Amino acid sequence: MTKIIVQNITAHGSGVDFKDIVSANLAKQWLDSKGIVKANKNTIDDDVTIPADKAAFTAGTVKVSTDKTVTINGVWRII
Repeated sequence: MTKIIVQNITAHGSGVDFKDIVSANLAKQWLDSKGIVKANKNTIDDDVTIPADKAAFTAGTVKVSTDKTVTINGVWRII
């Protein structure tokens, strides 16, 4: 399960500013301070199912670990 912790946020109108580094499972999510350059790992280490009513994407080359599966019932784009 991915755990995202943000301690310092500011809400304004329909948006939210994150004042802390946003990470998922201790992996930094953006490489720049403005949230433009998104980072992701390149190896899937979990069994993943994309539900029929969802669309998902992955950026860059991706590898699925030998003992893991990706089940695609919806849409998965690798860009």
